[in-house]
Amino acid sequence: MRRFTGQAGRPRVRASFLAVGGAALSAAISLCAVAAPVAHAEGSSLKGSSVGSSVVTRPVVAPGEVDPFYDTSTVTPVREGEILRTQQASYSGIFGDAALALPDSVDKIMYTTRDASGALTPVTGYVLEPAVPWRGEGERPTVVIVRGTVGQGDHCAPSRNWPLDGQPDPVNTGRFVNLEGLYDMVFADQGIRVVVTDLVGMGTQGTHTYMNRDDQAHAMLDAARAARTLVESRGGRFGQVGLYGHSQGGGASAAAAEAQPTYAPDINLAAAYASAPPADLDEVQRNIDGSDLVGAIGFTINGLLARYPSLAPIIEANVTPEGKDVLTRVSQMCTNDIMEEFGFQNTRQWITGERSLTELTRAFPETKAAMDDQVIGTGRPRVPVMIVSGPYDRNVAYGQAKHLAQTWCAKGVDVVYRDDFLPELGALGEYNHVAQAVSGGSFGIPFIVNAFYGRGPAAGTTCTNFNGNTGSSVADSSSALSSMPLSSGLMSSMP
Repeated sequence: MRRFTGQAGRPRVRASFLAVGGAALSAAISLCAVAAPVAHAEGSSLKGSSVGSSVVTRPVVAPGEVDPFYDTSTVTPVREGEILRTQQASYSGIFGDAALALPDSVDKIMYTTRDASGALTPVTGYVLEPAVPWRGEGERPTVVIVRGTVGQGDHCAPSRNWPLDGQPDPVNTGRFVNLEGLYDMVFADQGIRVVVTDLVGMGTQGTHTYMNRDDQAHAMLDAARAARTLVESRGGRFGQVGLYGHSQGGGASAAAAEAQPTYAPDINLAAAYASAPPADLDEVQRNIDGSDLVGAIGFTINGLLARYPSLAPIIEANVTPEGKDVLTRVSQMCTNDIMEEFGFQNTRQWITGERSLTELTRAFPETKAAMDDQVIGTGRPRVPVMIVSGPYDRNVAYGQAKHLAQTWCAKGVDVVYRDDFLPELGALGEYNHVAQAVSGGSFGIPFIVNAFYGRGPAAGTTCTNFNGNTGSSVADSSSALSSMPLSSGLMSSMP
């Protein structure tokens, strides 16, 4: 475990989570709000530089680079949540020894999930066992995290990037979404086990089925089962589970929350947090058409083709040669690549007759049905859920996330809804989406932690706030962070 040292190498006292975690969040906000705009313009003048003091021992994983750990040809899945393979991987912080208490290594895992077609499928990810004890009641809890959109190429998988395996940090590589690795560090410093799943087809053979509702829900819930399998195989006992995610991760968390009662009732779920969840994929793709993230529409089409092969003739007949080239290329790209290559293009450039993808989708019952299958909100979570949506989010449509909250409220779910409090960032609000990964997290992280301590939403805070922004200011963010129960060592010196 990394120790906290001051002058002359003496152990120093950690003040509080707010001082340490708040500094991490502030730094992440600065990177999101400042570095991201630079990254979107002419590639990035920051790309290739570095930040913090991560230990780099390997070059960044490149497209097509083979790692035997991810080879699924030698495994035979039998049941959901089983562990098929493990491997130790080094783990790097981003703020060096003057940061959060973290382990030096994590367990990479290959585990089994059941995909939307009903097939047992190997998925990879990693499990971080905290270096500090859990101070709440019961066994150490576990939070399962899905990152925001990292890409569709296997080399983009979270378990193949920083903070694992001595990989260069996200500013160095330009893969800025991996800054969400900060979530790991904040939760782990609270004594909470962290599981990050790569999702179906990310790192492993096959196409990553981007934003497939059932695939991502099942992969997230089975990641919790896999962590339980790992813990119990080592003589430990497994506790409560929380779900956490922003953007694609927010959609995965929301989908998993409503699937859990029927798909994984054996998981002791405590709460779920969903920031900017793409609950209505049709509305979201309309919103990002023509934006910096328009290439993610290619991820969606590729994922749909993997689960709905009957759509192939429609795509073949209605997508231009340029559009088909885009689909092939994005399948091997990370998010920063699609932004640089295709940012601010329009799907009318890719579809015959200068039609948009929305027009194409609505022209065929098969495509509309496939998109409708991905709508989140048809089920009913049995635990409290927090949803944050950004009024200035130019990527994930604002209204559809709020509609999800209202839909669940009508079904009796305890939903804490918040508008993101950030002002418009950039001339068109083009940076609000990435910044919300942090601003929303300042509420989402305490929400999950408090749930593990048995503290549910305060009276009068559920299924309200739909017409305003009460309790979503910067001051309220600080208050939410400071309300978190403190784990071992946060107020005491390290031995």
